[in-house]
Amino acid sequence: MEFFHFLIVFAVGVISSSFGTLIGGGSFIVIPTLIFLGLSPYTAIGTNKLGAAGLFIAGWYAFNKKGIINYRIAFLMTVPALIGSVLGANLVFQIDENTLKKVIAILTIVIMAFIFFQPKLGIENMKPKITKKEYMIGVFFFFIIYIYSGFYGAGAGTFLVYTLILLFGQTFLQSAATTKLASLIAILIPIAIFSAKGAIDFLTGAVLFAGSFIGSYTGVHFSENIGNVWIKRFFYVLVLTMSIKLLS
Repeated sequence: MEFFHFLIVFAVGVISSSFGTLIGGGSFIVIPTLIFLGLSPYTAIGTNKLGAAGLFIAGWYAFNKKGIINYRIAFLMTVPALIGSVLGANLVFQIDENTLKKVIAILTIVIMAFIFFQPKLGIENMKPKITKKEYMIGVFFFFIIYIYSGFYGAGAGTFLVYTLILLFGQTFLQSAATTKLASLIAILIPIAIFSAKGAIDFLTGAVLFAGSFIGSYTGVHFSENIGNVWIKRFFYVLVLTMSIKLLS
């Protein structure tokens, strides 16, 4: 890549992770950009995973300082995250991605409608006490989401937010914080698998990592000023855009 291309990658990393760390969906900008700059689709996906590690590290560190992370749920997510990411990363060259993306788009629209008609959902903490059944259901959904995250990943953070809001009654900020630790641990396995397959451009990935780290830390820093109401509005815009892109 030329120097100008690296500047583009860095800028895209900063911009996508600044909102991606709060509501997910940053990969929908990063992956097409990497493909446009000349990487193959598989290498773009693998390189994006390396860059995403910067988002998760900075996001975890900044949210931890704010004391927003629910570590009980975060550790609960870790095992399904590890297993799901291994399966997903190994399925990347085998699954019909277009069919899966259309199914995800339809589910996304349905879930968004449900959130829309529950005004307090994602704004206030709705469940101070979580049942054992809800924890078990959550583990199942985490497993499915991390399979998707392992082989493609775009929008996975948004689906994790869905789960934490719908099942565990968390706010948007709480859910964004709680996902970071498991996602950081889970992303390391796909990075290793994509690297072994020669599907990571490490120089581009390092530039993306730096941009994502800065953008994520900045996004978390200003998150409380933005507030759950505005994050929810941004969430609607992202989900609609994401759904249209997935269905196209």
